[in-house]
Amino acid sequence: MSTPTLSTVDTLNIRGYSQTMSDVEEQSLLERILSGDQSGFELLVKEHTGKVVGLAWRLVGNHAEAEDLAQEAFLRLHRALPGFRGESRISTWLYRTTTRLAIDYLRRERIKRRLFFFRQDNEALDPVELASDERSNPERDQQSREAMHSLRKSLSKLSSRQQVIFTLRHYEGLPLKEIAEHLGIKVGTVKAHLHRAVTQLRNDLSDHHGELS
Repeated sequence: MSTPTLSTVDTLNIRGYSQTMSDVEEQSLLERILSGDQSGFELLVKEHTGKVVGLAWRLVGNHAEAEDLAQEAFLRLHRALPGFRGESRISTWLYRTTTRLAIDYLRRERIKRRLFFFRQDNEALDPVELASDERSNPERDQQSREAMHSLRKSLSKLSSRQQVIFTLRHYEGLPLKEIAEHLGIKVGTVKAHLHRAVTQLRNDLSDHHGELS
């Protein structure tokens, strides 16, 4: 009988970065902001905060740090808006910036753990793990918690880039080409990192059955 550790990845609730604002509405809002209307930027932040924090949480596994990364992403957006040429959606810009900030954070945390034997046993659970399920039962919930804990622990052993690429692919459901664009690397490089990540996770979780696609 298989445990859910590996199969959990195959049933993750793919979120991606959905948006409710149309191109025309976003352009109108940008024009307001560039004309000096600060309330326009507040609306922009309100539109994207939940999505940016959620993305950062899935990338770094820590809610407090996710909020800090989101705040930094919006600060950078505010500074970048005067030169924003509209070559991409604001959501795409924020997605890319948050992802790169997460990579930097993960690298710093890796150095910290090496220098100070830093532990993360008390980190907040991944939002996927906390998702409600009306058909849940205590035994299966406990298995899911253990599965996600094992997966998160294994992910932390990967390089920062591998960890982010795996998360963007399996948690966010992004195509390889889009991941490459976000990280500014070639698709072949993304494939190589993803292959190494999956291989490492399979080795770490070899006691469990299931498949990582």
